[in-house]
Formats: sequence, structure tokens, C-alpha cells
Amino acid sequence: MLGNSNSDADRAALEKLWEAQAVAQHHDAVAGTAKQHVTFDYAKRLAAGRVAATPVAAKSIAKLTGGKATPVVCDLLNVSVCAPTQSLGNGSNQKQCFSLWNGLGHARKEIVELPVNTPTIVTLAATGTRIPSQLVTALPSVTNYGKPAGGSLQSIIFVASLPPLGFSTFCLEKDLGMAEVQHQAVSPDVPLLLENEYLSLEFCNNSLCKITNKEAGVAVLAAQSWLWYNASVGNNESGQPSGAYIFRPNSSRAIPVFSGTPKIHLVRGEVADEVHQTFGPWVSQRVRLGKESRHAEITYTVGPIDSKDGLGKEIVSRIVTNLNTSGQCLTDSNGREMLQRKRDYRPSWHMNQTELVAGNYYPVTTALAIKDKNAQLTVLTDASQAGTGCVRDGEVELMTHRCLLRDDSRGVGEPLNETEGITPYAAGVSPGKQGQHYGPGLVTRGKHLLLLDKPTAAAASWRPLVDRLHMAPLPFFHTEVTAPATASYSALMQLPQNVELVTLARWNADQILVRLAHQFGIDEDAELSKPVTVDIERLFKGQQVLAVDERGLSVTSSRSEVLESRFPWRVEGEEDKPLSSAMQPDQETKETAGNTTISLSPLQIRTFLVRLAPAPVELLMV
Repeated sequence: MLGNSNSDADRAALEKLWEAQAVAQHHDAVAGTAKQHVTFDYAKRLAAGRVAATPVAAKSIAKLTGGKATPVVCDLLNVSVCAPTQSLGNGSNQKQCFSLWNGLGHARKEIVELPVNTPTIVTLAATGTRIPSQLVTALPSVTNYGKPAGGSLQSIIFVASLPPLGFSTFCLEKDLGMAEVQHQAVSPDVPLLLENEYLSLEFCNNSLCKITNKEAGVAVLAAQSWLWYNASVGNNESGQPSGAYIFRPNSSRAIPVFSGTPKIHLVRGEVADEVHQTFGPWVSQRVRLGKESRHAEITYTVGPIDSKDGLGKEIVSRIVTNLNTSGQCLTDSNGREMLQRKRDYRPSWHMNQTELVAGNYYPVTTALAIKDKNAQLTVLTDASQAGTGCVRDGEVELMTHRCLLRDDSRGVGEPLNETEGITPYAAGVSPGKQGQHYGPGLVTRGKHLLLLDKPTAAAASWRPLVDRLHMAPLPFFHTEVTAPATASYSALMQLPQNVELVTLARWNADQILVRLAHQFGIDEDAELSKPVTVDIERLFKGQQVLAVDERGLSVTSSRSEVLESRFPWRVEGEEDKPLSSAMQPDQETKETAGNTTISLSPLQIRTFLVRLAPAPVELLMV
């Protein structure tokens, strides 16, 4: 949503990213069912698109802040690499200011983490006020294939308050009086507690074992562990091996990634408490509980997976609870509607279950949950994964990595075993030598957010958190020594709590494309699942709306064309009622022409082309 320009060159740069994203929507890119050199090409296209588009967004930030130079972006913050912050304290570089962009339509507070090599403080650029901050141990700084990435050993964290669709500016300053990272010794024989006023996490024998929501008065036993399924190479029942398309373990029993007690160290501070755990040589994680957080954050690093024993491995994080789930769980449908799943059951056909684990695994784009009448445990993912809460009562597990040594004969023609190198499919290379994997294996890093609440209140917590997880604040680092003239900016009025701005993009010289979405499903929450109204005329700060034209979701059809082409539906359980008709009035059709106040029903997305009057400060977007 950042980077508006009428420049042909800038638009061409943005289109390079859009085109790469469009190609990456192919099912082989999403699911990983491609030869490795094709996967490399997807990554190359996305990287080239990002490199082209980032300067356009940075120029927009420079325009909004009044800066004379274009700021820079650190692409490798997730491995603790960022030259502007790592160089702080070297020579004359004693201060580094940056603007944090919030792409969501809601004000938010987030813990921000930046790598540093010297004791550092954080200040608010507008006033110079010092903000509470804390030095913590950085996550392992490794490349995709486990090599040193050159990142810092420590990071500074602080809580940033950000306006809707806008930015706030902060500065890092060297301060030798800043406390160093404080590690505390931990004995596996003594329970360890991370807690704030909302949540507590208990660790037993160096592993998470209990979660308590202190606000709701809800507690569950929650024993987390890391395990792997041994990939099938075929057996007497079927010759089908586990591969890129097929998950087929050779047993319903998963094997711990190592034997023994996890190594652990504890970091406490005024922003967050953290537990860093190591589960053998190729699995580690950080469990963070912010002082103001109502969720726990697990950031894991898995790989390279050891396959020298000749066994394919499919790695899962499992949490075993005491919830009475009756073989049921909930998973999201493409990040929107939650679907109820039931062990060994499909609602529209009779299922003959032959794979006790794989037959109860489901795609998880954003959320997986289990619940009983008293409590609901929800796990959010930052990337699409496979998972289940139905294999065994009270258990959830998510698959984070796979290293398979057999092709599953479904079309890829390679085992799913990503390595740093692969021999080419080229003329002159003998067929037996093509597509051979070599070098170290892949390392994955991701986040799981854990929330515990009463079932009736759960959606109010996890729905907004999904948006925050998938659109983290983006820092733009200024190259000037002093803070920029404009320290904060917001383009948007605060949206209702259950509405999100999904799309804001330039459509043509006169119109912008706006999509608004209701973020809650039917009956998920007593209040937030109700229909909600938004006045588009009052949506953008300092901007006059001249006209609003509603379109179909893809923008190519007008509203009237969409209504006329609706199919009549026979709703199950309502056979005695007349068929719903394309021309029957609904809540939307009652909205009069020229009225800019629109209504959104649960999980509804509506699309508009909006014409704005020229303004002194142009709305900036992609």
C-alpha cells in the first residue's frame, strides 16, 4: 500500500513485483510441488521484484517525511542482518533514525526487534523521549543452508505505537550505560514461569507444559515437543512413498528429534521475557512473552535435517493438552472462513480411512484451533503449513519442514530434498546425472503464535492478530544524521475493529482501488460478527471523495453485472423456502446511489473504485 507514482519507470518497477507475485500464485509454488530449479526460479523472480519495488516505496517515505535522501530497507532482518543498525557506534555513526510503516487500517502496538552490536537506546523522533527498550539474544544468524549470515549476536527490542496506514519515526542512539543482555541460569528440576498480567507460560523439564489466561481464568496443560515422522518408502498395503505431493508416514507414531532434555537459557527485561531452547543439533526455538501481550510467540529454526541415516523425515511441532476435543478441530479456509474438521470423517462422502495420520491432516494457511466447552487453544502460522488437531484428542501439530529421499511419482520427478545445489537439466548432462541434489540442506524459520481463551471470546483475540502477523511493520532507515522533518503520518481514519483495508492501489490516473473486508465469521463473536457500516467518504484523512463505483471482487465487472449473474441456490435445511434469486433485494441493494456509507456482512469483501479530488498531500500507495 506504499509507493504511489505516476512515473512510468516507477510503475514498471512495481509491476515487476506484481508479476512475480502472480507467478508465485501457481499451485506448484504455493505447495512446493516443483523441481528444485523451478523453486529457485520462483525465489529469484520474487527477489528481483522486491529489489525493483522497494526503492519506489522508499521514495514515498522520503516524500512523506520531508527527507532529502531516499531511505533504505534491510531485507535480512529475520537473520539479524541490517547494516544501518549494526554499524551504530562505529566512528561518527552515533544515531540512526527510521520510520516504521504500518500497512494495516488499524492503530497498533508491536514489539520491534533490530540487530545491534553496541548498547543502544530508543527514542521517539518527534520529542526525543526515551522509550523502554531491552537487549536480547539474537536468533541464530544463518543462511537458507545453515552457513553464517553475518548477523549480530544481540538485538534491541521495544514497543512501537503506530497509527493506521501510516508511520511513526524512532531513533537508535549509542548508550554505553544500557544494560547488557542478562542470561539467567535455569534448572530443569525447577518449574520456570514467563508471565505478565494477562498470560502465564509454565515450563517443566525445560519444555512448555502449561498455559494460563489470567484474564479469562482459563488454564490448560500444554506440553510442547518437536518430532519427526519417518517417511514411507512403500509397504505391503501400498507402494506409495511419501513425497512432494503425498504425506505418508510409515507409522502413526512420531519420533522425538532428539533424546534428552532441551538446553535452555532465560532472558528477562522490561519489554519481554524470553526462553531460548535447543532440541538437538538442528531444531531450536525462542518463546517470547511481551509484557503487554495476550499471546505467546514461538520463533523456530529447523534444519538442515540430518538424512545421513537414509530416512526421510517430516518435522512437526506438537502441543499435547488436556482439552476434551472429541476428535474435532478447526482450520482456516484460505485465511478466511474457519472449517470444522472431524477425525476420519468427510461431510459430503463416506470415508474409508486407510491413513490414520495423513488422512486427518489439513492445509493451514493462517490458523489451527482445538477447543472444548471451557477453552480454545489457537495456533497462528506465518506461512502455509500442514497440520491437524484431529489425529488424537487434545493435540495440535504443525509440519514445519520436510526432507524426503524418494520421488512420489506424481509428476515432480525429484525427491523433496531441497539443498544448496542441484545438477542442471541440460543438454550434455546424462539423464542419470540430472536433478541430483548436493550440498547442505534447507533451513526454515517461522513463527507460531499461541492464544488461549474461552471459546466465545477466542475470535476477538486471534482474528486481528492474524493481520498483524502477516503484515509486520516495515522499517525504512534514513541516511541523514538528523531525524526527518515529519515524524509521523496517517492516511486513514481508524476503521471499525472488525473491518480491514485489504487493498489500496492506484487503478488509473483518476481512480484508486479499495477493498474492505469484514474480518469475522458468522457467530464467531457476539458483537464483532455483526454487520458493520463504513463511510468511504470519511475514510481517508485530508482527501475529498468525489465518486464511488462498486465493482465485483476482480474489478472487471460492475455491481449490477454481478447481481444479475448470481445463481439461484437451494440452501440445505431451507427446502420449504423459495430459491434465492439473483434479483431479490438484499442488504447491499438497499444502498442508494450516491450514498458512500456501505455495509459489510460477516467475512464479506467489497470492492470499489474511488475518485479523489486533488489534494496538497497526495495519497501514497501501490
